[in-house]
Amino acid sequence: MTNPLPAPARIAAIIPCYNAAGDNTTIIACDGSSTTLACRVRAVIGRLARSRAVDLAALRARTRADTERKNLEPLPLAPGLVLVPVKVRKPRVTGDSTTGYVNFHAITAVCANPNTPYQTTIRLSGKTEIPVIWTTATVNRQLALARLAASTASTLQLPLPAGAFQESFPGYTPELFSLAVKLVDVFHEIINIKQGSEHPGTTLPRSDQ
Repeated sequence: MTNPLPAPARIAAIIPCYNAAGDNTTIIACDGSSTTLACRVRAVIGRLARSRAVDLAALRARTRADTERKNLEPLPLAPGLVLVPVKVRKPRVTGDSTTGYVNFHAITAVCANPNTPYQTTIRLSGKTEIPVIWTTATVNRQLALARLAASTASTLQLPLPAGAFQESFPGYTPELFSLAVKLVDVFHEIINIKQGSEHPGTTLPRSDQ
């Protein structure tokens, strides 16, 4: 029998995990409880989409167009559930997914993490913490893209986690926000070029790596 999924608004994170049964998925609820399913993250997201009668391929295509991403796009699946992809582990076997998803609505803070190889900790409601391999700058950019994607979904109204952009900022418009996201990419490339000239062979991590 297939384990039932939590209601979308109760999901805080969907994370790949290794255990004795192999490569599985842990769903973390907003109250801090968790359930492990014997399937991959992709299968769980597919089940969520079907439960909402959402065409996942069409949603991905629309979100990629809105955010100008080629992969690792945010997924506004339902009111109260906007899944933000983040890199949470290194694979044991080639082909294993390294990507988990956190619910934008459940995020309470994004903090630096001193524990290698993790560079960031995402704190969620329910006092859950998710260690992430990406930098805080990359994670915050993913959150900005999630807000941008969700702003085009007419059924969603996003609350704002600490540190994210606010529509109450003076002069905020969706067009300027989109431009700001593009400028982040430009600055990132400039820093990569500069750092590469000073330290050959090194680059800053990108959100699509």
